[in-house]
Amino acid sequence: MFWRYRFDEFCGVLVLISVFISASNLAVGQDLQLKVVDTYATGTFGKSAAEIPAYCHKSQQLFVVNAESGSVNVLRILASGELEPVTVIDAAADVGGKLGAVNSVSIHNGKLAVAVEGNPATETGVIAIYNTATLKLFGSVPVGALPDMVAFSPDGRWVVVANEGEPNDDYTIDPEGTVSIIDFRKGWNEKTVRHVNFRDWNVGGERESELPKLKADGLRFAGRVTLAIDPYQSRPATFAEDMEPEWVEISEDSTTAYVCLQENNTIAEIDLATAKVKRLMPLGYKDHGVVGNELDASDRDGGIQIRQWPGLMGVYQPDTIRLYESDGNRFLLTANEGDSRVRPYADGIVDGIDEGGLYSDEAVIGDWPLQGTPWETLVGPEALGRLLLVRNLVDANLDSEGRPTKLFSFGGRSFSIFDARSGEQIFDSGSDFERITAERYPKHFNASNDSTTFDKRSRSKGPEPEGMALGKIDGRDYAFIGLERIGGIMIYEITDPRKPVFVSYNNNRNFDVSPVLDDGSSNPEAGDTGIEGLIFIAADQSPTKTPLIVAGNETSGTTTVWSIVPLSDSK
Repeated sequence: MFWRYRFDEFCGVLVLISVFISASNLAVGQDLQLKVVDTYATGTFGKSAAEIPAYCHKSQQLFVVNAESGSVNVLRILASGELEPVTVIDAAADVGGKLGAVNSVSIHNGKLAVAVEGNPATETGVIAIYNTATLKLFGSVPVGALPDMVAFSPDGRWVVVANEGEPNDDYTIDPEGTVSIIDFRKGWNEKTVRHVNFRDWNVGGERESELPKLKADGLRFAGRVTLAIDPYQSRPATFAEDMEPEWVEISEDSTTAYVCLQENNTIAEIDLATAKVKRLMPLGYKDHGVVGNELDASDRDGGIQIRQWPGLMGVYQPDTIRLYESDGNRFLLTANEGDSRVRPYADGIVDGIDEGGLYSDEAVIGDWPLQGTPWETLVGPEALGRLLLVRNLVDANLDSEGRPTKLFSFGGRSFSIFDARSGEQIFDSGSDFERITAERYPKHFNASNDSTTFDKRSRSKGPEPEGMALGKIDGRDYAFIGLERIGGIMIYEITDPRKPVFVSYNNNRNFDVSPVLDDGSSNPEAGDTGIEGLIFIAADQSPTKTPLIVAGNETSGTTTVWSIVPLSDSK
Protein backbone atom coordinates (compact mmCIF):
# COMPACT_ATOMS: atom_id res chain seq x y z
CA MET A 1 0.00 0.00 0.00
CA PHE A 2 1.26 3.49 -0.83
CA TRP A 3 0.49 6.35 1.48
CA ARG A 4 1.85 9.86 1.78
CA TYR A 5 3.55 11.77 4.56
CA ARG A 6 6.80 13.62 5.20
CA PHE A 7 8.69 14.56 8.35
CA ASP A 8 9.95 18.01 9.22
CA GLU A 9 12.57 17.29 11.89
CA PHE A 10 13.29 20.97 12.48
CA CYS A 11 9.90 21.79 13.96
CA GLY A 12 9.17 18.28 15.16
CA VAL A 13 5.91 18.06 13.22
CA LEU A 14 4.73 15.27 10.99
CA VAL A 15 3.98 16.51 7.48
CA LEU A 16 3.56 14.84 4.12
CA ILE A 17 6.19 12.91 2.10
CA SER A 18 5.93 9.68 0.15
CA VAL A 19 7.07 6.44 1.68
CA PHE A 20 6.25 2.90 0.91
CA ILE A 21 5.14 0.60 3.71
CA SER A 22 4.46 -2.93 2.61
CA ALA A 23 1.11 -4.40 3.67
CA SER A 24 0.46 -1.68 6.26
CA ASN A 25 -2.91 -0.89 7.83
CA LEU A 26 -2.23 2.80 7.32
CA ALA A 27 -4.22 5.39 5.48
CA VAL A 28 -4.04 9.11 6.16
CA GLY A 29 -6.93 10.86 7.88
CA GLN A 30 -7.79 14.44 8.69
CA ASP A 31 -4.64 16.52 9.21
CA LEU A 32 -4.69 16.97 12.97
CA GLN A 33 -1.45 17.54 14.84
CA LEU A 34 -0.41 18.15 18.42
CA LYS A 35 1.41 21.30 19.44
CA VAL A 36 3.04 21.68 22.86
CA VAL A 37 1.49 24.55 24.81
CA ASP A 38 3.26 24.19 28.15
CA THR A 39 5.06 21.70 30.39
CA TYR A 40 5.27 21.52 34.16
CA ALA A 41 8.45 19.78 35.31
CA THR A 42 8.98 18.32 38.76
CA GLY A 43 12.69 17.79 38.04
CA THR A 44 12.40 14.22 39.30
CA PHE A 45 13.63 11.47 36.96
CA GLY A 46 12.41 7.88 36.88
CA LYS A 47 10.25 8.00 40.02
CA SER A 48 6.73 8.32 38.59
CA ALA A 49 6.51 11.99 39.57
CA ALA A 50 3.91 12.69 36.87
CA GLU A 51 1.94 9.55 36.10
CA ILE A 52 -1.86 9.81 35.77
CA PRO A 53 -3.65 13.16 35.17
CA ALA A 54 -7.31 14.03 35.73
CA TYR A 55 -9.07 17.30 34.87
CA CYS A 56 -11.79 19.22 36.70
CA HIS A 57 -13.46 21.61 34.26
CA LYS A 58 -15.25 23.43 37.11
CA SER A 59 -12.00 24.58 38.68
CA GLN A 60 -9.96 24.28 35.45
CA GLN A 61 -7.36 22.34 37.40
CA LEU A 62 -5.30 19.26 36.68
CA PHE A 63 -4.69 16.67 39.38
CA VAL A 64 -1.55 14.69 38.57
CA VAL A 65 -0.36 11.59 40.41
CA ASN A 66 3.10 11.97 41.94
CA ALA A 67 3.19 8.29 42.72
CA GLU A 68 6.16 7.49 44.93
CA SER A 69 5.77 10.68 46.96
CA GLY A 70 2.23 9.62 47.93
CA SER A 71 0.87 12.93 46.69
CA VAL A 72 -1.09 14.66 43.92
CA ASN A 73 0.18 17.81 42.19
CA VAL A 74 -2.55 20.37 41.53
CA LEU A 75 -2.00 22.55 38.45
CA ARG A 76 -4.28 25.22 37.00
CA ILE A 77 -4.62 25.49 33.22
CA LEU A 78 -4.75 29.15 32.27
CA ALA A 79 -6.63 30.59 29.30
CA SER A 80 -3.34 30.56 27.40
CA GLY A 81 -2.94 26.84 28.11
CA GLU A 82 0.01 27.48 30.39
CA LEU A 83 0.27 25.53 33.63
CA GLU A 84 0.34 27.25 37.01
CA PRO A 85 1.23 25.24 40.13
CA VAL A 86 -1.47 25.52 42.81
CA THR A 87 -0.58 23.14 45.62
CA VAL A 88 0.22 19.55 46.51
CA ILE A 89 -2.25 17.12 48.11
CA ASP A 90 -0.42 14.83 50.51
CA ALA A 91 -2.92 12.02 50.15
CA ALA A 92 -0.88 9.38 51.97
CA ALA A 93 -0.62 11.65 55.03
CA ASP A 94 -4.26 12.71 54.84
CA VAL A 95 -5.49 9.14 55.22
CA GLY A 96 -3.30 8.18 58.14
CA GLY A 97 0.30 8.74 57.16
CA LYS A 98 1.15 5.04 57.02
CA LEU A 99 0.18 4.30 53.44
CA GLY A 100 2.29 4.11 50.30
CA ALA A 101 2.21 5.35 46.74
CA VAL A 102 -0.65 7.15 45.02
CA ASN A 103 -1.55 5.25 41.84
CA SER A 104 -4.60 6.84 40.25
CA VAL A 105 -7.05 9.74 40.28
CA SER A 106 -10.55 10.26 38.90
CA ILE A 107 -12.93 13.25 38.91
CA HIS A 108 -16.69 13.68 38.74
CA ASN A 109 -18.80 16.76 39.43
CA GLY A 110 -16.35 18.44 41.79
CA LYS A 111 -15.20 15.30 43.57
CA LEU A 112 -11.71 13.83 43.32
CA ALA A 113 -11.04 10.15 44.04
CA VAL A 114 -7.43 9.23 44.87
CA ALA A 115 -6.18 5.63 44.98
CA VAL A 116 -3.54 5.11 47.70
CA GLU A 117 -1.84 1.76 48.17
CA GLY A 118 -1.05 0.23 51.55
CA ASN A 119 2.36 0.05 53.16
CA PRO A 120 3.43 -2.58 52.34
CA ALA A 121 1.57 -2.70 49.03
CA THR A 122 0.18 -6.17 49.81
CA GLU A 123 -1.94 -4.63 52.58
CA THR A 124 -5.34 -2.97 52.13
CA GLY A 125 -5.32 0.32 50.23
CA VAL A 126 -7.81 3.17 50.37
CA ILE A 127 -9.73 5.56 48.15
CA ALA A 128 -9.62 9.14 49.44
CA ILE A 129 -12.35 11.55 48.26
CA TYR A 130 -11.70 15.32 48.04
CA ASN A 131 -13.60 18.43 47.02
CA THR A 132 -11.81 19.71 43.90
CA ALA A 133 -12.55 23.36 44.69
CA THR A 134 -11.61 23.48 48.37
CA LEU A 135 -9.32 20.40 48.33
CA LYS A 136 -11.02 19.37 51.57
CA LEU A 137 -10.91 15.65 52.35
CA PHE A 138 -14.38 14.14 52.68
CA GLY A 139 -12.98 10.87 53.98
CA SER A 140 -11.49 7.57 52.85
CA VAL A 141 -12.78 4.09 52.04
CA PRO A 142 -10.78 0.84 52.50
CA VAL A 143 -10.55 -1.21 49.31
CA GLY A 144 -8.32 -4.10 48.18
CA ALA A 145 -4.58 -4.66 47.90
CA LEU A 146 -2.74 -2.31 45.56
CA PRO A 147 -5.56 -0.12 44.18
CA ASP A 148 -4.05 0.63 40.79
CA MET A 149 -6.85 2.47 39.04
CA VAL A 150 -10.01 4.29 40.17
CA ALA A 151 -12.93 5.52 38.05
CA PHE A 152 -16.21 7.32 38.69
CA SER A 153 -19.22 6.09 36.76
CA PRO A 154 -20.74 8.70 34.39
CA ASP A 155 -23.74 9.19 36.72
CA GLY A 156 -21.47 9.61 39.76
CA ARG A 157 -23.11 6.82 41.73
CA TRP A 158 -20.26 4.34 41.61
CA VAL A 159 -16.54 4.53 42.27
CA VAL A 160 -14.90 1.42 40.84
CA VAL A 161 -11.38 0.36 41.84
CA ALA A 162 -9.04 -2.15 40.19
CA ASN A 163 -7.00 -3.71 43.01
CA GLU A 164 -4.05 -5.33 41.30
CA GLY A 165 -2.98 -7.49 44.24
CA GLU A 166 0.61 -7.99 43.10
CA PRO A 167 2.79 -10.32 45.21
CA ASN A 168 5.70 -8.99 47.22
CA ASP A 169 9.20 -9.36 45.82
CA ASP A 170 9.95 -12.73 47.40
CA TYR A 171 6.46 -14.11 46.73
CA THR A 172 5.77 -14.89 50.37
CA ILE A 173 2.56 -12.88 50.12
CA ASP A 174 0.30 -12.81 47.08
CA PRO A 175 -3.05 -11.04 47.67
CA GLU A 176 -6.02 -11.81 45.49
CA GLY A 177 -6.72 -9.40 42.66
CA THR A 178 -10.10 -7.79 43.28
CA VAL A 179 -12.43 -5.01 42.13
CA SER A 180 -14.03 -2.75 44.74
CA ILE A 181 -17.37 -1.08 44.01
CA ILE A 182 -18.27 1.90 46.20
CA ASP A 183 -21.92 2.98 46.03
CA PHE A 184 -22.59 6.67 46.77
CA ARG A 185 -26.25 6.59 45.77
CA LYS A 186 -27.39 7.69 49.27
CA GLY A 187 -24.48 10.03 49.86
CA TRP A 188 -21.19 9.86 51.71
CA ASN A 189 -22.59 8.89 55.11
CA GLU A 190 -24.49 5.88 53.74
CA LYS A 191 -21.97 4.60 51.23
CA THR A 192 -21.54 0.87 50.75
CA VAL A 193 -18.53 -1.08 49.52
CA ARG A 194 -18.56 -4.48 47.86
CA HIS A 195 -15.57 -6.46 46.61
CA VAL A 196 -15.55 -8.60 43.48
CA ASN A 197 -13.09 -11.51 43.36
CA PHE A 198 -12.30 -14.32 40.93
CA ARG A 199 -12.64 -17.30 43.27
CA ASP A 200 -15.35 -18.90 41.14
CA TRP A 201 -12.55 -20.04 38.79
CA ASN A 202 -10.42 -21.56 41.58
CA VAL A 203 -10.11 -25.32 41.86
CA GLY A 204 -13.55 -26.55 42.89
CA GLY A 205 -15.17 -23.22 42.06
CA GLU A 206 -18.50 -22.89 40.30
CA ARG A 207 -16.89 -21.76 37.03
CA GLU A 208 -13.70 -23.84 37.02
CA SER A 209 -15.06 -25.79 34.03
CA GLU A 210 -14.72 -22.62 31.90
CA LEU A 211 -10.94 -22.56 32.26
CA PRO A 212 -9.92 -24.81 29.33
CA LYS A 213 -11.78 -22.69 26.81
CA LEU A 214 -10.66 -19.43 28.41
CA LYS A 215 -7.03 -20.53 28.21
CA ALA A 216 -7.47 -21.67 24.62
CA ASP A 217 -8.87 -18.25 23.77
CA GLY A 218 -5.87 -16.45 25.27
CA LEU A 219 -6.34 -16.08 29.03
CA ARG A 220 -2.97 -16.33 30.71
CA PHE A 221 -3.09 -18.17 34.03
CA ALA A 222 0.55 -18.55 35.01
CA GLY A 223 -0.09 -20.57 38.16
CA ARG A 224 3.25 -19.30 39.41
CA VAL A 225 4.72 -20.73 42.61
CA THR A 226 3.84 -18.79 45.75
CA LEU A 227 5.79 -19.15 48.98
CA ALA A 228 3.12 -19.33 51.67
CA ILE A 229 4.11 -17.93 55.06
CA ASP A 230 1.91 -20.16 57.21
CA PRO A 231 2.77 -22.91 56.62
CA TYR A 232 6.00 -21.93 54.84
CA GLN A 233 5.84 -24.11 51.78
CA SER A 234 5.65 -23.68 48.04
CA ARG A 235 2.29 -24.00 46.38
CA PRO A 236 0.73 -22.90 43.09
CA ALA A 237 -1.10 -19.59 43.13
CA THR A 238 -4.86 -19.85 42.95
CA PHE A 239 -6.70 -18.39 39.99
CA ALA A 240 -7.98 -15.52 42.16
CA GLU A 241 -4.42 -14.71 43.30
CA ASP A 242 -3.11 -14.82 39.75
CA MET A 243 -5.62 -12.31 38.39
CA GLU A 244 -4.28 -8.73 38.46
CA PRO A 245 -6.85 -5.99 37.65
CA GLU A 246 -5.16 -2.98 36.04
CA TRP A 247 -7.66 -0.59 34.45
CA VAL A 248 -11.38 0.25 34.67
CA GLU A 249 -13.79 1.60 32.06
CA ILE A 250 -17.49 2.12 32.79
CA SER A 251 -20.34 2.14 30.28
CA GLU A 252 -22.22 5.36 29.49
CA ASP A 253 -25.34 4.00 31.22
CA SER A 254 -23.30 3.32 34.39
CA THR A 255 -24.34 -0.33 34.57
CA THR A 256 -21.23 -2.20 33.50
CA ALA A 257 -17.53 -2.04 34.29
CA TYR A 258 -14.88 -3.44 31.95
CA VAL A 259 -11.77 -4.28 33.95
CA CYS A 260 -8.50 -5.07 32.22
CA LEU A 261 -6.47 -7.92 33.76
CA GLN A 262 -3.24 -6.97 32.03
CA GLU A 263 -0.88 -9.77 32.97
CA ASN A 264 -3.69 -12.24 32.25
CA ASN A 265 -4.43 -10.92 28.73
CA THR A 266 -8.12 -10.70 29.60
CA ILE A 267 -10.92 -8.20 30.24
CA ALA A 268 -13.54 -8.89 32.90
CA GLU A 269 -17.09 -7.61 32.39
CA ILE A 270 -18.71 -6.79 35.75
CA ASP A 271 -22.32 -5.94 36.53
CA LEU A 272 -22.19 -3.02 38.96
CA ALA A 273 -25.63 -3.55 40.51
CA THR A 274 -24.92 -7.16 41.50
CA ALA A 275 -21.13 -6.87 41.86
CA LYS A 276 -20.72 -10.06 39.83
CA VAL A 277 -18.33 -10.99 37.05
CA LYS A 278 -20.55 -11.63 34.05
CA ARG A 279 -17.78 -13.03 31.88
CA LEU A 280 -14.07 -13.08 31.19
CA MET A 281 -13.05 -11.99 27.69
CA PRO A 282 -9.60 -13.31 26.68
CA LEU A 283 -7.91 -11.18 24.03
CA GLY A 284 -6.26 -13.94 22.01
CA TYR A 285 -2.81 -13.74 20.46
CA LYS A 286 -1.23 -11.73 17.67
CA ASP A 287 0.35 -13.77 14.88
CA HIS A 288 3.66 -12.12 13.99
CA GLY A 289 4.04 -14.54 11.10
CA VAL A 290 1.41 -12.88 8.93
CA VAL A 291 1.69 -9.87 6.65
CA GLY A 292 1.00 -6.64 8.52
CA ASN A 293 2.07 -7.96 11.96
CA GLU A 294 5.84 -7.75 11.52
CA LEU A 295 8.21 -6.68 14.30
CA ASP A 296 11.88 -6.12 15.05
CA ALA A 297 12.75 -8.92 17.47
CA SER A 298 16.40 -8.24 18.26
CA ASP A 299 18.60 -5.51 19.71
CA ARG A 300 21.66 -7.16 18.13
CA ASP A 301 20.59 -7.37 14.48
CA GLY A 302 22.65 -4.37 13.38
CA GLY A 303 19.78 -2.29 12.09
CA ILE A 304 16.04 -1.96 11.69
CA GLN A 305 14.72 -5.40 10.78
CA ILE A 306 10.91 -5.28 10.87
CA ARG A 307 9.95 -8.67 9.47
CA GLN A 308 7.61 -11.61 9.79
CA TRP A 309 8.39 -14.33 12.34
CA PRO A 310 6.34 -17.48 11.61
CA GLY A 311 5.19 -19.21 14.77
CA LEU A 312 5.79 -16.18 17.02
CA MET A 313 2.67 -15.02 18.85
CA GLY A 314 2.27 -11.74 20.73
CA VAL A 315 0.35 -11.66 24.01
CA TYR A 316 -1.55 -8.36 23.87
CA GLN A 317 -1.66 -7.61 27.64
CA PRO A 318 -3.00 -4.04 27.41
CA ASP A 319 -2.42 -1.53 30.18
CA THR A 320 -4.92 1.20 29.30
CA ILE A 321 -8.26 0.28 27.78
CA ARG A 322 -10.95 2.71 26.63
CA LEU A 323 -14.65 2.17 25.95
CA TYR A 324 -16.10 3.70 22.79
CA GLU A 325 -19.87 3.66 22.31
CA SER A 326 -21.47 4.51 18.98
CA ASP A 327 -24.95 3.86 17.53
CA GLY A 328 -25.82 1.47 20.34
CA ASN A 329 -22.61 -0.51 19.94
CA ARG A 330 -19.75 -0.87 22.42
CA PHE A 331 -16.11 -1.19 21.45
CA LEU A 332 -13.06 -1.68 23.65
CA LEU A 333 -9.80 -0.09 22.56
CA THR A 334 -6.63 -1.56 24.01
CA ALA A 335 -3.07 -0.17 24.23
CA ASN A 336 -1.12 -3.40 23.93
CA GLU A 337 1.87 -2.76 26.18
CA GLY A 338 2.67 -6.24 27.51
CA ASP A 339 3.77 -6.95 31.06
CA SER A 340 6.09 -9.56 32.53
CA ARG A 341 6.59 -10.54 36.14
CA VAL A 342 10.38 -10.54 36.32
CA ARG A 343 11.17 -9.84 39.98
CA PRO A 344 13.81 -10.95 42.46
CA TYR A 345 13.14 -14.05 44.54
CA ALA A 346 14.16 -15.03 48.06
CA ASP A 347 17.07 -17.42 48.67
CA GLY A 348 17.83 -17.76 44.98
CA ILE A 349 14.52 -19.48 44.28
CA VAL A 350 13.68 -19.31 40.60
CA ASP A 351 10.09 -19.30 39.45
CA GLY A 352 10.21 -22.11 36.92
CA ILE A 353 6.63 -21.64 35.82
CA ASP A 354 6.14 -17.96 35.19
CA GLU A 355 8.93 -16.22 33.32
CA GLY A 356 11.44 -17.47 30.85
CA GLY A 357 12.88 -16.31 27.60
CA LEU A 358 16.35 -15.22 26.85
CA TYR A 359 18.80 -13.72 29.26
CA SER A 360 22.11 -14.45 27.53
CA ASP A 361 23.71 -14.60 24.10
CA GLU A 362 23.87 -18.38 24.15
CA ALA A 363 22.53 -20.04 21.01
CA VAL A 364 19.57 -21.53 22.79
CA ILE A 365 16.02 -20.44 23.42
CA GLY A 366 15.11 -21.17 27.02
CA ASP A 367 15.41 -24.85 27.86
CA TRP A 368 13.60 -26.04 24.75
CA PRO A 369 15.26 -28.20 22.05
CA LEU A 370 14.76 -26.62 18.63
CA GLN A 371 15.97 -29.31 16.22
CA GLY A 372 13.30 -29.79 13.59
CA THR A 373 11.40 -26.63 14.54
CA PRO A 374 10.98 -23.46 12.45
CA TRP A 375 13.39 -21.69 14.84
CA GLU A 376 16.29 -24.14 14.55
CA THR A 377 18.42 -21.58 12.68
CA LEU A 378 17.06 -18.51 14.47
CA VAL A 379 18.64 -18.90 17.88
CA GLY A 380 21.36 -16.32 17.40
CA PRO A 381 21.22 -12.87 19.02
CA GLU A 382 20.56 -11.28 15.63
CA ALA A 383 17.31 -13.26 15.24
CA LEU A 384 15.16 -14.60 18.12
CA GLY A 385 18.02 -15.40 20.49
CA ARG A 386 17.41 -12.41 22.78
CA LEU A 387 13.67 -11.91 22.49
CA LEU A 388 11.94 -12.00 25.88
CA LEU A 389 9.47 -14.89 25.79
CA VAL A 390 6.53 -15.95 27.95
CA ARG A 391 7.79 -19.21 29.37
CA ASN A 392 4.62 -20.77 30.71
CA LEU A 393 2.80 -20.30 27.40
CA VAL A 394 5.65 -21.89 25.44
CA ASP A 395 5.68 -24.74 27.97
CA ALA A 396 1.97 -25.27 27.33
CA ASN A 397 2.61 -25.74 23.61
CA LEU A 398 5.29 -28.45 23.41
CA ASP A 399 5.26 -31.51 21.18
CA SER A 400 6.00 -35.06 22.32
CA GLU A 401 9.75 -34.36 22.08
CA GLY A 402 9.51 -31.31 24.32
CA ARG A 403 9.97 -28.93 21.40
CA PRO A 404 7.93 -25.75 21.18
CA THR A 405 5.20 -25.56 18.57
CA LYS A 406 4.70 -21.82 19.16
CA LEU A 407 6.70 -19.02 20.74
CA PHE A 408 5.05 -16.21 22.73
CA SER A 409 6.35 -12.70 23.38
CA PHE A 410 5.07 -9.92 25.62
CA GLY A 411 2.76 -7.24 24.17
CA GLY A 412 1.30 -6.52 20.78
CA ARG A 413 3.29 -3.35 19.91
CA SER A 414 -0.02 -1.96 18.67
CA PHE A 415 -3.50 -0.84 19.62
CA SER A 416 -6.56 -2.95 18.98
CA ILE A 417 -10.33 -2.58 18.86
CA PHE A 418 -12.66 -5.31 20.12
CA ASP A 419 -16.42 -5.63 19.86
CA ALA A 420 -17.34 -5.47 23.56
CA ARG A 421 -20.35 -7.76 23.16
CA SER A 422 -18.92 -10.54 20.98
CA GLY A 423 -15.29 -10.23 22.10
CA GLU A 424 -14.20 -10.25 18.44
CA GLN A 425 -11.12 -8.26 17.51
CA ILE A 426 -12.19 -6.01 14.64
CA PHE A 427 -8.95 -4.02 14.20
CA ASP A 428 -5.28 -4.08 15.12
CA SER A 429 -2.71 -1.51 14.07
CA GLY A 430 -0.26 -4.28 13.23
CA SER A 431 3.30 -3.10 12.68
CA ASP A 432 2.32 0.57 12.24
CA PHE A 433 3.98 1.89 15.38
CA GLU A 434 7.40 0.40 14.67
CA ARG A 435 7.27 1.38 11.00
CA ILE A 436 6.23 4.96 11.72
CA THR A 437 8.82 5.49 14.45
CA ALA A 438 11.50 3.88 12.25
CA GLU A 439 10.75 6.41 9.51
CA ARG A 440 10.67 9.32 11.94
CA TYR A 441 13.65 8.41 14.11
CA PRO A 442 15.87 5.91 12.26
CA LYS A 443 18.87 6.70 14.49
CA HIS A 444 16.89 6.13 17.68
CA PHE A 445 14.50 3.37 16.61
CA ASN A 446 13.12 1.47 19.62
CA ALA A 447 15.06 3.61 22.08
CA SER A 448 13.98 3.35 25.69
CA ASN A 449 12.48 6.01 27.92
CA ASP A 450 15.65 6.24 30.03
CA SER A 451 18.25 6.26 27.25
CA THR A 452 18.67 7.12 23.59
CA THR A 453 20.35 3.83 22.65
CA PHE A 454 19.32 2.61 19.19
CA ASP A 455 17.30 -0.64 19.06
CA LYS A 456 17.42 -1.16 22.84
CA ARG A 457 13.76 -2.18 23.20
CA SER A 458 13.41 -4.43 20.16
CA ARG A 459 13.96 -7.57 22.26
CA SER A 460 11.27 -6.54 24.73
CA LYS A 461 7.93 -5.00 23.74
CA GLY A 462 9.27 -2.40 21.30
CA PRO A 463 7.68 1.06 21.62
CA GLU A 464 5.24 -0.15 24.34
CA PRO A 465 1.87 1.51 23.74
CA GLU A 466 0.83 2.65 27.23
CA GLY A 467 -1.63 5.52 27.69
CA MET A 468 -4.72 6.18 25.60
CA ALA A 469 -7.40 8.85 25.37
CA LEU A 470 -10.48 9.20 23.16
CA GLY A 471 -12.00 12.44 21.95
CA LYS A 472 -14.52 13.92 19.53
CA ILE A 473 -13.50 16.88 17.31
CA ASP A 474 -15.86 18.42 14.75
CA GLY A 475 -18.09 15.36 14.86
CA ARG A 476 -15.25 12.89 14.27
CA ASP A 477 -13.86 10.45 16.86
CA TYR A 478 -10.17 10.00 17.57
CA ALA A 479 -7.86 7.79 19.60
CA PHE A 480 -4.63 9.19 21.01
CA ILE A 481 -2.08 6.51 21.94
CA GLY A 482 1.08 7.25 23.94
CA LEU A 483 4.28 5.25 23.39
CA GLU A 484 6.05 4.72 26.71
CA ARG A 485 9.53 3.93 25.42
CA ILE A 486 10.51 5.95 22.34
CA GLY A 487 7.88 8.50 23.31
CA GLY A 488 5.28 10.45 21.36
CA ILE A 489 1.58 10.20 20.69
CA MET A 490 -0.12 8.48 17.74
CA ILE A 491 -3.46 9.82 16.48
CA TYR A 492 -5.97 7.60 14.68
CA GLU A 493 -9.48 8.49 13.57
CA ILE A 494 -11.86 5.79 14.82
CA THR A 495 -15.22 7.17 13.64
CA ASP A 496 -15.60 3.86 11.83
CA PRO A 497 -14.10 1.52 14.45
CA ARG A 498 -13.70 -1.25 11.88
CA LYS A 499 -11.58 0.98 9.65
CA PRO A 500 -9.44 3.32 11.77
CA VAL A 501 -7.32 5.80 9.87
CA PHE A 502 -3.83 6.92 10.86
CA VAL A 503 -3.67 10.70 11.28
CA SER A 504 -0.27 11.72 12.70
CA TYR A 505 2.58 10.97 15.09
CA ASN A 506 3.78 13.71 17.43
CA ASN A 507 6.85 13.56 19.67
CA ASN A 508 8.51 16.41 21.58
CA ARG A 509 11.45 14.31 22.77
CA ASN A 510 14.97 15.61 22.08
CA PHE A 511 17.20 12.62 21.30
CA ASP A 512 20.35 14.74 21.09
CA VAL A 513 20.66 14.89 24.88
CA SER A 514 20.42 12.38 27.72
CA PRO A 515 17.04 12.32 29.51
CA VAL A 516 18.84 12.36 32.88
CA LEU A 517 21.45 14.77 34.24
CA ASP A 518 24.60 13.78 36.11
CA ASP A 519 22.97 14.53 39.46
CA GLY A 520 20.14 12.10 38.69
CA SER A 521 17.52 14.75 38.00
CA SER A 522 15.45 15.00 34.83
CA ASN A 523 17.03 16.89 31.92
CA PRO A 524 14.64 19.72 30.93
CA GLU A 525 16.17 19.84 27.45
CA ALA A 526 15.22 16.23 26.74
CA GLY A 527 11.47 16.80 26.50
CA ASP A 528 8.99 14.19 27.65
CA THR A 529 9.94 10.57 28.29
CA GLY A 530 7.90 7.68 29.62
CA ILE A 531 4.31 8.61 28.75
CA GLU A 532 1.96 6.94 31.20
CA GLY A 533 -1.45 8.65 31.35
CA LEU A 534 -3.31 10.60 28.66
CA ILE A 535 -6.56 12.57 28.93
CA PHE A 536 -8.59 14.48 26.35
CA ILE A 537 -10.19 17.83 27.20
CA ALA A 538 -13.00 18.83 24.85
CA ALA A 539 -13.14 22.38 23.53
CA ASP A 540 -16.30 23.22 25.49
CA GLN A 541 -14.54 22.32 28.77
CA SER A 542 -11.12 23.66 27.89
CA PRO A 543 -9.73 26.92 29.35
CA THR A 544 -8.27 27.66 25.91
CA LYS A 545 -11.60 26.98 24.13
CA THR A 546 -9.74 24.48 21.96
CA PRO A 547 -9.39 20.70 22.41
CA LEU A 548 -6.36 19.61 24.44
CA ILE A 549 -4.41 16.48 25.28
CA VAL A 550 -2.67 16.26 28.64
CA ALA A 551 0.15 13.74 29.10
CA GLY A 552 1.62 12.52 32.37
CA ASN A 553 5.22 11.43 31.71
CA GLU A 554 6.45 9.24 34.55
CA THR A 555 10.12 8.99 33.54
CA SER A 556 10.79 12.69 32.90
CA GLY A 557 8.41 13.70 35.70
CA THR A 558 6.68 16.18 33.40
CA THR A 559 3.06 17.09 32.71
CA THR A 560 2.53 18.47 29.22
CA VAL A 561 -0.46 20.22 27.66
CA TRP A 562 -0.79 19.70 23.92
CA SER A 563 -3.17 21.67 21.72
CA ILE A 564 -4.90 19.70 18.97
CA VAL A 565 -4.66 21.78 15.82
CA PRO A 566 -5.01 21.42 12.05
CA LEU A 567 -1.76 20.77 10.23
CA SER A 568 -1.75 24.29 8.81
CA ASP A 569 -1.77 25.76 12.35
CA SER A 570 0.94 23.55 13.87
CA LYS A 571 4.02 25.39 12.61
